[in-house]
Amino acid sequence: MIDRREEYIRMAAVEEELWWYKSLHALVYQTISKHFTEKTIKIVDAGCGTGGLMKYLQRYYHNNNLQGLDISPYAVEICHKSQLNVILEDIRNISNHFLPNTVDVIVSNDTFYFLSEAERKAILNDFYGLLRPNGLAIINLPALSVFSGIHDISVGINHRFSSRDISQMVDPTQFKLIKASYWPFLLSPIILLTRCLQRFKLRMNKNTRIISDINLPPKGINQLLLKLTQTENTYMNYKPFGSSLFLVIKRIN
Repeated sequence: MIDRREEYIRMAAVEEELWWYKSLHALVYQTISKHFTEKTIKIVDAGCGTGGLMKYLQRYYHNNNLQGLDISPYAVEICHKSQLNVILEDIRNISNHFLPNTVDVIVSNDTFYFLSEAERKAILNDFYGLLRPNGLAIINLPALSVFSGIHDISVGINHRFSSRDISQMVDPTQFKLIKASYWPFLLSPIILLTRCLQRFKLRMNKNTRIISDINLPPKGINQLLLKLTQTENTYMNYKPFGSSLFLVIKRIN
């Protein structure tokens, strides 16, 4: 996706309204606000895309303490148009831009899927070094290979994660696992059917147009999907599966 300008344009057009993004952004905020009452905490969005999460967090935290980075020049260009504090950089070089023990929260949504296992471990080690004691790393991951489809090809998903991957990826001497939850659960049958149809379509026609699932449904349907997802995220503590895996880990002192 990094070199596909049209995908970033599509993302920017819907990121503040689409039920999936709004649910994820709310999850991130709820997680942060549960652990920190201060509004002056330093938050880094590592792989910020077109800046939707940063805009969301501006409602609650001082803008000067929100910083982002992304590997795509198209994403960074869009962020700069919104006056967001974002630099062009690969997440693998994050430690070059922040001093050790100076960050309270690092968010990295849907970035780890294009990294190797060794790179994921190295980046988490960098996160550990940058975070203050008890600081949080919040990471959203595409989950479970059964949910793969044309969307994966479009955005470059090389690996879908399961809860088993977490124990292999996270060093228990550095981080305490706070949460590892699949989502969305209630909408999983619809997503699964969509992705199965995508895979069937690809098998039948190798020339199928490769495009992501980033589409804004009609307003009423979008609101219904948002309500369902936010309700499950609020009231369902255990969800056995979903197309994403929401991970929260806390730096050990």
